[in-house]
Amino acid sequence: MSTTPNPQVPGSQPVAPASSSNTGCKIILWILGILAFLGIVAVIVIALLFHYAAHKLKQTGDLMTKNPIYATAKLEAQFNPDMEIVSSDDSNGSLVVRNKKTGKVVTMKVDTTHNTMTVTDENGKTSIMKYDPEKKTLVVSDDKGATSSLKVSGDGSTGTVEMQGADGSTLKMGTSADSAPSWVPVYPGVTPKNTMSASNKDGQSGTFTFTTSDSGDKVIGYYSDSLKSGGFKASTTTTNQDGKVGGYVTGTDDTNKKTVTVIVGADDKGTEVSVTYNSKP
Repeated sequence: MSTTPNPQVPGSQPVAPASSSNTGCKIILWILGILAFLGIVAVIVIALLFHYAAHKLKQTGDLMTKNPIYATAKLEAQFNPDMEIVSSDDSNGSLVVRNKKTGKVVTMKVDTTHNTMTVTDENGKTSIMKYDPEKKTLVVSDDKGATSSLKVSGDGSTGTVEMQGADGSTLKMGTSADSAPSWVPVYPGVTPKNTMSASNKDGQSGTFTFTTSDSGDKVIGYYSDSLKSGGFKASTTTTNQDGKVGGYVTGTDDTNKKTVTVIVGADDKGTEVSVTYNSKP
């Protein structure tokens, strides 16, 4: 065990390393990546996803009232410095946008009757986004018929996101996230908050968090011992700031291709912990 005088772990709301979310990122990229022209419409698409799901965009004018999806896309294009509007037709919800960096042009057409948005690139390749208001689900289809879906429900602390790729991969974030598998230790006496879970042909990953009144060094000791007893090689780093111990524990099981990373942060409210796990077939 090593001790450092200046903590590298935040004192609150510990965050898992970015690499732990690779599986989830692949699914997100699949949903957006079926648009061959992702670079030009990524910002718009992301904005539309949240608009589709939340249904809470404020009424800011007649156009926003009549065609909020089209209005949102137009606003995003207007405020994005890398984009310029080539032409627009508010009456039929048609928007042509050019990427200033690449020169690529796409056409977006919103059909409010069928809750669809068709995006066509300069080569005629088309993707369709269709929203089902009853199921609160956005389905994205490419020109070959491959489909992915995204569903967002709730808001605030109860918000959930579920994505499914055409290859069967899944990503869940929020209260809908799956619980961690049995080989991941759960600290005694706490109720984990599952924040993310993902799976595809390349494996499984996820993250859960919790807060405890126990000291940081006790939490670190528990995870170090538990991982070792579970067949992992565990390494521990601790930090100490004003008597509050934090740090992280990493566990690797090369034989079974499993990893667990535990980040511990302590502040006046208690000890906050984030546990991230990964496994490969």
